[in-house]
Amino acid sequence: MKKYHRRIFTLLSFLILIPLPLTATLAGNHSQKQSLQWIPFYWEGDTISEQYIGKAYLYVPVKIEDLPDNFSMQLDLGTTETQFYGNPLKPYIEKSGALVGKLGSFESAPNALFRDVDLQLGPVALQADVWHRPNFGDKIPKDSIRSNKPIHVGTIAPDIFQDKVLIIDYKSCRLAVSDNLPAKYEKLPAGKFELDNGIIKLPFRIDGKACQVMFDTGSSPFPLATSRERAFEISDSVVTDSLSGPLWWGREVTFYGLEVTKPIELGGKAFQNGTVYYDKEGLWNDIYNSLNVWGLTGNAYFLDHTVILDYKNRLFRIK
Repeated sequence: MKKYHRRIFTLLSFLILIPLPLTATLAGNHSQKQSLQWIPFYWEGDTISEQYIGKAYLYVPVKIEDLPDNFSMQLDLGTTETQFYGNPLKPYIEKSGALVGKLGSFESAPNALFRDVDLQLGPVALQADVWHRPNFGDKIPKDSIRSNKPIHVGTIAPDIFQDKVLIIDYKSCRLAVSDNLPAKYEKLPAGKFELDNGIIKLPFRIDGKACQVMFDTGSSPFPLATSRERAFEISDSVVTDSLSGPLWWGREVTFYGLEVTKPIELGGKAFQNGTVYYDKEGLWNDIYNSLNVWGLTGNAYFLDHTVILDYKNRLFRIK
């Protein structure tokens, strides 16, 4: 779990990142009558606690400025700012005059911003301010700089989707961004969600009770994660799984998984009960409390669905 660029658990980044007024402009946006431009994504696997998780990280292939190299960034709706990691990007910054020229500064933050960076995500071109986190992420060995495998250099956060509609088609491994809700999704039932500094809180019904749950695409293995007390309230109280890693400021934390026995619903859809996790020492409880959420949900519940997130109107739909 010291692979900083591969974060299954992303709540800590919500605490340590400083909110910045980032902006993004997408080229080739779509009206309701136009076809969507789909951006491919792929799953990266990892072994955690001696368990191989095939869909651990949701990665989007990215081209950056004038660099000919192939890169990837993690789609992470559980953090707040789109960012480049300094360590893996460093050898490439030195090759790009255009990128160096866009590395400015920000008065109230300890780190710098790349201003108006040209990014290419599949067929979609966008321009965004990207936070630079120096000395973060895995360093790239010299013999890997020209590797055919995409180099993982950062995170795509919800700041670039504000006032847009984000569509994640999990089954087809693709996503799209639009100015308006595409007509093909108009007839789907819509539910209201809340935003907290760009973080989505989905209105789940858990054991018949209305609960706000953070939607975190960076927490892939978790159908649900919450406090120990809430986990025991909706389960048979028998530990069936555990995941361990340096998940609290570098401190080793163990999450226990319990089989859910109570009904779980969102937007009129009932989910297979799955597993609910809690951390052994309750370190994450303060995070849930600060966000005023029941807990979080990752990608696991949605792998057979398309999720439509209308940031402009704060509405979600599930297909």
